[in-house]
Amino acid sequence: FFLMIRRPPRSTQSRSSAASDVYKRQHQGDYVKALDFFLRCEQIQKTTIGESHPDYTTTLRSIGEVYRHLRDYAKALDFFLRCEQIQKTTIGESHPDYTTTLRSIGEVYRHLRDYAKALDF
Repeated sequence: FFLMIRRPPRSTQSRSSAASDVYKRQHQGDYVKALDFFLRCEQIQKTTIGESHPDYTTTLRSIGEVYRHLRDYAKALDFFLRCEQIQKTTIGESHPDYTTTLRSIGEVYRHLRDYAKALDF
């Protein structure tokens, strides 16, 4: 038995969702292209929807994930922490997206072998 789910036309998808689609379709090791795309997306979103919009924080977290995959942990941490600060005031600490960002911060600290800080997140 096979169930087919149709996606809505691209015009009805949010820009963030389209960005996520592109990122997910990147071949492993093609993180540089993904990073370029997300950095351009972040600049556009900053001026069009603003920094307090959930799509903007999703893009920040996506940039952090790309940097984490590239093993540039300082930059990854910078984007995750920016995302966390915005989410803390906009969606609150009990929101699942906020906890995902905390997990990402903890993962970076784990990669840096700063286990004490990793446990804080």
